[in-house]
Amino acid sequence: MMEGMPDIPDFKGLATSGTDAGISLGGAALINTVLGNYWGIFNEYGVPILLADNVVSLNHSESFQICNAPVEKGGFVSYNKVKEPFKATVQLSKGSGGTLARGAFLAQIDMLANSTLKFNIVTPDYVYTNATIVRHSNARSAEDGAQLIKVNIDLEEVMEAKVDYSFEEVKKPDDAKTKDGGERQPQDASGNASILKKAADAVKGIFGN
Repeated sequence: MMEGMPDIPDFKGLATSGTDAGISLGGAALINTVLGNYWGIFNEYGVPILLADNVVSLNHSESFQICNAPVEKGGFVSYNKVKEPFKATVQLSKGSGGTLARGAFLAQIDMLANSTLKFNIVTPDYVYTNATIVRHSNARSAEDGAQLIKVNIDLEEVMEAKVDYSFEEVKKPDDAKTKDGGERQPQDASGNASILKKAADAVKGIFGN
């Protein structure tokens, strides 16, 4: 149990969801204490990956799916609520540092987007963890100035599957639930023909030609 968090009963994943939310909330509180009201995209070690001038906006969405199955008389039954990966869009701006610095900023985004690295989206209030870059785009306008670059970075949560490895200890191989039958040799075509010939001879012996 996390320090300062209530003891949540493990009822249909409620404890896991509460713990994950507590970690995100506690992480935001820690970053806010150390760095202040900081916004940005951090790596797994808490280091900002993109040195932008400003975080212009952040949009976050999360959804769930419920399976529905039809039943008699036009009704239906709902079951199995499943969480989908969250999606977020972070808009960053870069106008300082000259042409070389802005070009390096765009090159870094392109490099990170082509990787499989996971990042954390940090806000002063909450931290969205385990996200990877799935799309990015940039735009310039005459109203903002030709030197100001606005980049939209789309991220999506990486939901890792938990693998359960089991080990079975038995005294004799025959006691194992799963037995290895060994390799089976393919049957020879000539052997099949020989079996068919014997069967045909047996039928002839009983009923005649």
